[in-house]
Amino acid sequence: MKSEDKKLQKELTNEEKSMIIKEVNKVLNSGFRILGFDGGMAFPHYLYYLYFGDPDKELRRYSIGIFTIWLGYWNTGCSFRFTKQSELYKYIKALVEYQEEIEKDFPVLFNYIVSFLIELIESYDNAEETRMKSYIVEIVHKDFLSKKSYYREKYRYRINFIEFLKELKILDYDKPYD
Repeated sequence: MKSEDKKLQKELTNEEKSMIIKEVNKVLNSGFRILGFDGGMAFPHYLYYLYFGDPDKELRRYSIGIFTIWLGYWNTGCSFRFTKQSELYKYIKALVEYQEEIEKDFPVLFNYIVSFLIELIESYDNAEETRMKSYIVEIVHKDFLSKKSYYREKYRYRINFIEFLKELKILDYDKPYD
């Protein structure tokens, strides 16, 4: 992690971590299970990439989950969170840095991340302002997808929304839609 990001990443108190988790959980449980990746729900603005490696598993879960959802929104075309691709770059670099831990601790989220990134880097029908910049595509290919050749084959089509909801601990994931 770059030194400027280290400066931004202060040690959060348990109260601050709890507040972030509570705020994100509230948004997730206010309709994401129904709207899914077409909902474009607004999440509290935090620099979630700073917490991809946090020792608090719940904070990591929600930080990685929000990034996954933002990629999903972008992939479905419902919203584009990364108007500054320099911010996307920071998320991708954190993903690369913590990919082993993310894959191990949150395999379903990881499946979605891999699938969305493959779709987004292969999709050239996006408008120029929402197309992933070439230097980010290069990092995704070089430092993420090519690191383990099985990512593409193993994860691309292993998508299960109910498992996604369970891994994010979204309430009522097993109840029928109202």
